[in-house]
Amino acid sequence: MNATVDNSSAASTNDKDLVQLAGYHAYKYYDVGHVEIVNGKNYEVIDTEYDTFTGLDAMAVKNVETDELSVVYVGSDQLIGDWMKTNTQLPSHVEPAQMIAAKEYFKDVTDRFGEVSSVTGNSLAGANANAVGIENPHVKVVTLNPAILPGGMMDSTKKYSNITNYYSKYDVLTASQDALRYSDRIPGNVFAINNGVSKFSEIISNHKGYPEAKIDGEFKIEIGKKGEPGHGYIYVGADDHIVTNIWTGAPLYGGQSTQIQINEESLRQLARGIKSEVKGRVQIASGYVENSVRIVRDESAKFDHRITQLQEMFQMLFEDLAGDPIFKGITTTGYIMKSYIDKLVELLNTAEVKCRFLNNILNSKPAEVIEHITSTDISVESIFAPAKEFLMNLRYDVNELARGAQNIIRNEIPDIFKSKKHDFVDAIVGELDAHYTIIQDNKVKVDSQLTMYGEQISTIAEVFSSVDQSSARYIEKESNSIDIIASSQEKVRVSLKDSPYLDNRMKLKELHVGIVHAILKNKSKAVLMPLIVIIRSALRAIEGLLESAILAIKAATNIAIFGNPVSLFWSIFTNYDEKVKRAAKEARRPIEEMEDIIEGLRIAMERLMAGLPDMLRNFKSYIDTAIFAPNKYSNIRLYNIASSSIFDEMDLLFNDITQQLGKEKGKAIDAALEMSASVLTNIRILKEQIDRGTI
Repeated sequence: MNATVDNSSAASTNDKDLVQLAGYHAYKYYDVGHVEIVNGKNYEVIDTEYDTFTGLDAMAVKNVETDELSVVYVGSDQLIGDWMKTNTQLPSHVEPAQMIAAKEYFKDVTDRFGEVSSVTGNSLAGANANAVGIENPHVKVVTLNPAILPGGMMDSTKKYSNITNYYSKYDVLTASQDALRYSDRIPGNVFAINNGVSKFSEIISNHKGYPEAKIDGEFKIEIGKKGEPGHGYIYVGADDHIVTNIWTGAPLYGGQSTQIQINEESLRQLARGIKSEVKGRVQIASGYVENSVRIVRDESAKFDHRITQLQEMFQMLFEDLAGDPIFKGITTTGYIMKSYIDKLVELLNTAEVKCRFLNNILNSKPAEVIEHITSTDISVESIFAPAKEFLMNLRYDVNELARGAQNIIRNEIPDIFKSKKHDFVDAIVGELDAHYTIIQDNKVKVDSQLTMYGEQISTIAEVFSSVDQSSARYIEKESNSIDIIASSQEKVRVSLKDSPYLDNRMKLKELHVGIVHAILKNKSKAVLMPLIVIIRSALRAIEGLLESAILAIKAATNIAIFGNPVSLFWSIFTNYDEKVKRAAKEARRPIEEMEDIIEGLRIAMERLMAGLPDMLRNFKSYIDTAIFAPNKYSNIRLYNIASSSIFDEMDLLFNDITQQLGKEKGKAIDAALEMSASVLTNIRILKEQIDRGTI
């Protein structure tokens, strides 16, 4: 049987009102006499029950226009009464004292004020409301994210059709209860709604269905920072996300809604609903997309800056890895380290001269003892020639290290940003921007189509009863014979553009970062590590040669002075030994200075060898930030989820509209049905495209 539209029902207490009362107003602890506006209706608090021993908090409210009474239970707010005495008992088979008190309060309100038409509650209060509902099947029960009932309270043979439970998309309690397989302790119908945001900081508002306080009189949470591109708000009020029949206001869950009699008035109501409700919701969804676009375009404008920052970060991390100021500039020219190598060459030359001078002294013994003292000197060529060669090669290797690091910074790091699939120099930003360009165009088309749809439904309503046949032909562009609709626009068939982007959805960034990080890590190790090893090996070899030089000086000195009794005798009675010792000391001084420098360089190189793998591994987080700032990327995802949720709700709404129109006869209705189906198709296409930016 078809139902006619009853406009008087608009004033009645409905699911949306009860959800808002349970999730938001209940926690305000209004006093008796307080009047609160809920969805345009006045509700007066006529009784309260606060701060009881059992932890029960509740209030009774009256719909001022219809006199309907509702009991509103308050969720878990008391530490002892709610959490310690009640919530911990729910998994058991023991009915908590608070639940018993809730049923007693319902009876008390009924006895004092008359029949209660509905009860509601959130969280623990939802369990209290359901406890009342299973014993009072004539009472409408609506809960938001309810806790479970104790075991044994429900009759498994009953459907409890008077009870409706709404589960928020990101509620932790209901998700946990389902995971623990407690869903069989929730009586009645359970319907999922798309309110809330996937942010840990909003865990409480996700559970209550509402933020702690309104912003500018609205239930919304702030995204981003004021003054920054993409700053905005997401509307999270749970009741806004309950989809209702456009004619009756009844929730569209759990199967088809009651069939509506399609006539002139119902068509006019449909046209009004499209204009006021549907387009309003779509505009909100469009606003979320606009904010995402602003974030993407802001990141695009910072492209050069993001590259420079990543280059500077690589340079700083690599140069600091050695832990020695000598390595500053190693990623540019290596000028500091090369200047030290030049100093080492200078010291080596000095040491060579000093050793030759020492040899001259060693070979200039007093004439009286020449025939008695063993001749000895330092093999200068065998020590200093290889050392010089190592230093010259070292300078070349340092230059190669600097060139390698510079190539990574100048060429490899900018390549990190390039798309591996599309022709974008800024992979993630470019692909998002291209995808949003298509969405923006499609969004305009859908908005225009909705406007046209509403206008044509109004046109059909005007001629519905008298010229149905001709109206249908007009809609199908078959006739212009009806003057009353001659000025109306013809139906526009709207085709949306496909998007080849975001095949991997928002995982796009994670996949891209993983690929480019692996490439950069492997290339950097392949280029830098061999050079570091070569330089370290050269330094160790030079250390060995310098140690040999020191030992040779000491050995030659000892032999010259203490090599035999004659030389020992003359060392006592002449200054020969003083000359030798002084010359040996002078020869050792530049070598020892070189040893200190070389040791510092070697230790630094060993730090580079040990730390480079970790540095390259940890560099992934810097790449992730440079590719697209994580907090902004997260905000885009939040906006996309919010927008997609609205289009998901519009899908449900238009599916109901097409089902309602599909059961009527007449060509005008057929035309309206065709248009409704076209709108539904495009809503689904647009939703799917926005959906790609959610996961």
